[in-house]
Amino acid sequence: MKKAASFIFILTVAVLFAAYPLKSASAQSGGYYSSAYQVGGYFGIWGGYTIAPDLSYEYCDDWDCDEYDINLDIDEAAVFGAKLGFSPPQFRVLALELEYLYLNPDMTYYDETVGDIEFNNFMFNIIWKIPFGVVHPYGGGGIGFSHHEMSAEDGEWISRGDDTGYAWQLMAGVEFDLAYNLSLDLGYRYFVTEMELDDDDDDYDHEHEDSRDIEFSTSMVTLGFKFRF
Repeated sequence: MKKAASFIFILTVAVLFAAYPLKSASAQSGGYYSSAYQVGGYFGIWGGYTIAPDLSYEYCDDWDCDEYDINLDIDEAAVFGAKLGFSPPQFRVLALELEYLYLNPDMTYYDETVGDIEFNNFMFNIIWKIPFGVVHPYGGGGIGFSHHEMSAEDGEWISRGDDTGYAWQLMAGVEFDLAYNLSLDLGYRYFVTEMELDDDDDDYDHEHEDSRDIEFSTSMVTLGFKFRF
């Protein structure tokens, strides 16, 4: 609940902040900036919230892998990120970004919170956008790496682990100019990463090492600011 409240507060402040500057942005040059806008470097910060996160995996031992379900659910949670990007003057519809995003959702087992999982994600994104006017629809995708640390305990079983795996995402949204070098970004993204989790069960004497190949996926709604330099 605290994470959800923080995101709602950020969203409210951003909307109030945007109300006046958006008028001045649209008034310049008849609502259009010069051709120099939407090119060069920029820095962005954003926050968001996950929608319907899902955790699925295969259970593997030394001999075979099979689908396995322990009803371990990932809660919806706040997500935060920052990015550094560049739009080449020769091709204004394209932007290249280096991005970091962080989320730390709780995990539940039969509606009881049993632990959490922390994700640190590093992505390289390619964005296609409409560079003219004061409203800029965009879409794109990214690939990168995700490092997770997971800890869960429920009576008879304990799961702990950390791993780094591949990650990818698809993005779409709309960017609104607030000033010549400041814009508001409202977006949606679908994020997926794979990781491996080892089991540690104090009540069971392992004769071989067990591991689980996990896929984590979630939708996200995001709101952020982009500063050009």
